Parts: sequence; structure tokens; C-alpha cells
Amino acid sequence: MAQGTFKVNFDGSLLILHPDDVPGMARHSDARRLIGCCGLAGQDGPNLVCSGCGLEVATEESDCWTDNLVALDAAAVSEDPQPK
Repeated sequence: MAQGTFKVNFDGSLLILHPDDVPGMARHSDARRLIGCCGLAGQDGPNLVCSGCGLEVATEESDCWTDNLVALDAAAVSEDPQPK
């Protein structure tokens, strides 16, 4: 995924973005969600959480054999009208 762009998956449930375009995320505390050899494979469930509230919000794929992207769960994301 090119930085500064996004896509919506076929059913509208995921927003696909470049990994550098998703501020406010933290890696999941469950190490089993962080599998990969040189990045995150993204095959073991959501691996990113909101750094503010801890809610699982996205899956990052950034391993050497995957595309580099973050798939945000559209149902778990809301627009903050006043960025901090």
C-alpha cells in the first residue's frame, strides 16, 4: 500500500492503509499476535490496539513475504474531529 493512500475491502469492513499512516496505534500485548520473521505476519488475529483505550483495532502485515499494510477494523474506528 502506498503511503498517503487507502482502500476499502470488498464488503467495507476493513480500511487498508500504509503502516506509517496510522498514528495512535500500539502493538498488541499478546506475543502470539506478533509472529513474523522480520515484521508482523498478520495471520494470528488483530495485532494493533488503540494506544489510548487498548481496543483491538487493526492487523498489520509487514513481514518480508507480505504486502506492507494495516487493515483497520472499520467498526472499531471513529474519526476524532479534534486531533490531539
